[in-house]
Amino acid sequence: MKMKLSISIVFFLLLIVLLPQLSLSQSFSRYQFGPFNQSYYATLSVLPPATISNGALQVTPDSAGNFSLTNRSGRILLNQSFRLWSPASRTHNRVASFNTSFLVNVFRVSGSPSPGEGLAFLIAPNLTLPAASDGQYLGLTNATTDGSADNKIVAVELDTLKEDFDPDGNHLGLDVNSVRSVMTVPLSDFGIEISPNGTKFYMVWIDYDGESRELTVFMAEQDQEADQGFVIR
Repeated sequence: MKMKLSISIVFFLLLIVLLPQLSLSQSFSRYQFGPFNQSYYATLSVLPPATISNGALQVTPDSAGNFSLTNRSGRILLNQSFRLWSPASRTHNRVASFNTSFLVNVFRVSGSPSPGEGLAFLIAPNLTLPAASDGQYLGLTNATTDGSADNKIVAVELDTLKEDFDPDGNHLGLDVNSVRSVMTVPLSDFGIEISPNGTKFYMVWIDYDGESRELTVFMAEQDQEADQGFVIR
């Protein structure tokens, strides 16, 4: 089953680091990434402990490794910037739109009674991973910066562990400068469990309409590990 999250965004970001550099007067049709290998270190900013391994982007290290996964957060972003909104003149604002799709597997360590906190698709003004951003902060913010307008971030979170501000431990959320989501959609009613016991792949589609400033998210189970990677249009 496919589910949808949609919300109008009533602010603007000046920079997005998830897309290649592009003049606002230009357009592009399709960029496809993956399966991933070591050559992608030239294209992506991979902030440890994130890695590129086994044909995938691993935001935290491979759970098969002989080390602790406790208190870990990482980021993987394109290392070129893209201007999403620009005050071109007093009478006309230039905007950009994008859509992307990617395959995700939030793997739970075998025998673990609960999953980790989850992961997020991030729009951010820089490549910096905040200190102490593990756990409930999903690599987005920390106890000091959470909720600050200076963050200038938007994220779509795939949340897999309930905090006191969450509706449950299995939901999509739209985060604006904070991990306290401005909108959430519980997934259990759609038959989706982000991090089940065992391996399960989901396809996620994210669409941003620059004119209406509306962000739309779809998610559906993928039957097999086909089309690994992600696409930007």
